[in-house]
Amino acid sequence: MRLVNISDLKARLSAHIQMVREGEEVLVCDRNKPVARLVPCLLEDQPERERQLIASGILTPPIKKRTSPVSWPEPPGAIPDEVIEQIWREERENR
Repeated sequence: MRLVNISDLKARLSAHIQMVREGEEVLVCDRNKPVARLVPCLLEDQPERERQLIASGILTPPIKKRTSPVSWPEPPGAIPDEVIEQIWREERENR
C-alpha cells in the first residue's frame, strides 16, 4: 500500500489513479494522518444493475469476496414446512 499526502495526490492525481487501476491501494493522508483509502474498483463480476448502483454511490461492494458459500445452521425451534402447511390448511378450514 502506498502512502500519499493530499498535496502530492492533488499534484499527481493521474499517476496515483493509474497505480490504483493496476491493483495497488493508496492510503491518503492529511499531514501524515490517514483519512481515506483508494482501492481498485473491480466490477467485472457484478450484474449491470449493481454496477449502476455502485456508480451512483447507493451500493458499496464488499472489500473481500467470500471464499466459500456460507452454510447457516438451522435456527433453534425451526418448524418443518409440512407442519406449517398443515396449520395453514386448518386455519383456512376454520374460516
